[in-house]
Amino acid sequence: MRSQTVQSRPATEKNFRKAAELRGFFVRHAQALWYVVTIILPVILKTGKRPVIFSRYTGMGDIICTIPAVRELMKRHEGLTFIYNCHPDFAEVPRLAAIASRVTSLKSIGLVGHWYSLLLAGFYHFANSDDVPDAASHESMVMEFCRQFDLPVAEEHPQLCTGAAAREKAGVILKDHGLSGDLLILIHPGPSWPVREWPGENWTRLVAELRRHGYTNIGQLGVSRYMNFGKVEVPAVPGTVSLINAFSVEECVAAIAQAKLFIGIDSGLLHIAAATRTNSVGIFGMTLPEYRFSKKFRRHFVTSRVECAGCEHRKPRIHWITGCPHDIRCMQEPGVDQVLSACLALLAEDR
Repeated sequence: MRSQTVQSRPATEKNFRKAAELRGFFVRHAQALWYVVTIILPVILKTGKRPVIFSRYTGMGDIICTIPAVRELMKRHEGLTFIYNCHPDFAEVPRLAAIASRVTSLKSIGLVGHWYSLLLAGFYHFANSDDVPDAASHESMVMEFCRQFDLPVAEEHPQLCTGAAAREKAGVILKDHGLSGDLLILIHPGPSWPVREWPGENWTRLVAELRRHGYTNIGQLGVSRYMNFGKVEVPAVPGTVSLINAFSVEECVAAIAQAKLFIGIDSGLLHIAAATRTNSVGIFGMTLPEYRFSKKFRRHFVTSRVECAGCEHRKPRIHWITGCPHDIRCMQEPGVDQVLSACLALLAEDR
């Protein structure tokens, strides 16, 4: 009797998994159909024309990197309605770039592009080689996204400009926090995947050294909720003014545009700095800057020199999401002195 119970347990678990997969299948297809009924068909009925969908459902930096390609694709479909599908946290980015009249957030948007393609004038899902386990990037995201659809290849990030109201609001927030627009330095230590973060004690030492050199107008950007983890604690770096959760996306763009220097890990805010042409020092380990940014923008970036650096771009890929087998040596190796030297070099250029 006991033997029968033990043997039936794996079968029961397998049935539960199959039932969950089947439910998920029907839920995704129902969501896709609802998207068609509530988004696609009203556009067709109102305009008499099929809309175009652009899609990149990942981080903010990735969305920014699609903009040059999207702007070229829009020329192929003049006069049509453009929809950008992305994570809801970053819906402001396509609007700010003026590349969509509607922004949606359907995870299973690929089903719409596949099963309902006859209702669309174009469906463009931006894929990066690093998304695929047996592939790897060989150029920056901006270039790869352009090349994916046989478009003129751009290297530089698109330039993002904010409205006057956002610029004014950002200035007021900075002032209310005791920060001036003169020699403003903004830092972004995270939060992100643990394998992308530079140790907290390094940030503390870096800020102390900057202050010792006379740079005391330093703010710390970030949010206490990360798209992959939900709510997270963001410790304040001593010597900085906390701007955690202080800005909307557009206001954050406006604030970074006012900064003399931005210092950060590989994140969406570093991509904003590139899009606002703000002098920046990026700190890299498991990703490499040549697959993210133009040569001109990354000239003062600091990259780890350990042998396993850039694991995200390797084949086969090290499984860094669930835990680095090397204790994240790549982000411990870039020294404070190295990052400080890069910061001081950029600050000296602007004097």
